Amino acid sequence: MTDLDHLGWSETLAQSFADIAEPTHIAGRIIAHHRGHYELAYAGGTIRAQCAGRMRHRDTDLGLPVVGDFVVARLEGGGATIDAVLPRRTKFARAVGDLTRHDVAKGEQIIAANIDYVFIVTGADADFSTRRLERLLGAAYGSGAVPMIVLTKIDLGLAPPMIDQLAIEAPGVAVHLVSNATGEGIAALRALIRPGETALLVGSSGVGKSSLVNRLLGTDRQATSITDENGRGRHTTTSRDLFALDGGGLILDTPGIRAITQWQTEGLDDAFADITTIATHCRFSDCRHEAEPGCAVQAAIADGTLEAHRLTDYAKLDREMAHLARRGDKRAEAAQRRKWAKTTRQRRTGDVAP
Repeated sequence: MTDLDHLGWSETLAQSFADIAEPTHIAGRIIAHHRGHYELAYAGGTIRAQCAGRMRHRDTDLGLPVVGDFVVARLEGGGATIDAVLPRRTKFARAVGDLTRHDVAKGEQIIAANIDYVFIVTGADADFSTRRLERLLGAAYGSGAVPMIVLTKIDLGLAPPMIDQLAIEAPGVAVHLVSNATGEGIAALRALIRPGETALLVGSSGVGKSSLVNRLLGTDRQATSITDENGRGRHTTTSRDLFALDGGGLILDTPGIRAITQWQTEGLDDAFADITTIATHCRFSDCRHEAEPGCAVQAAIADGTLEAHRLTDYAKLDREMAHLARRGDKRAEAAQRRKWAKTTRQRRTGDVAP
């Protein structure tokens, strides 16, 4: 038997279910998504489920279920048929298409729903990347959940400079240090997730997410890879799975994410709170932080209070968000293409500085 309250069920969800459910319907939460089917946890246990055909052809705001969703389903034929997705409280999403490679944002990919925390897992080894961290932080803030950073592999002895860098790259974000090898920091991390709350684990392949899941669960549930001499593991997780922790709380493991463009425009300013806070002191409210007089951001860079790359990274991500904001607005997209073409012509002819 499964207690829905332990899965994060709430009065709000109960009301939404009551508004649309029929007597034969049950409520449950998607705990895994495999090719062709879902695993659904409900009051009677866990059952294999698939979506009703009409869900695949019906244009709805919520679309098809993702791991973490609460759904309305019918039990039939030894399985379950999902008829509807209940409103999501939070969602972690990214754009389909890599704007870092001048790709086109083709739509939204929701990775997980109804999460309370986003644990951004990064290893204290050669794979440590502040640029990837900035992107994951933006998506985490945009999800509506609370972002936290989990620095793994601290037993390798390389963590101290990375901890200092995280204070610069992720101002105000809690950083938790753990070692999957020794178990250091695991109990404290597990204690953060209260009964009914869900923590999503995101990060690139090889940072130790699967090993961290096993440590948090106290048993080997996820396959792990052999680590090389530099402390890097290999990709092992191929699906999204939701696991229940002893004593309450849930963790949602995901395959590795190396490149990400956040989908929600919200969250970028939170990820760069150091810049947005300083910017409130600029002389002009619409300051672009380039060559305007009285720019507090440029002054902070000049006196060493702010690292220059932070502004460069912020400006790049802001341009990506502007691109996403124009998606579907054909006039805005056409105007931007004309502007880019004009600027390119001017630079080629030497009319403007590059």
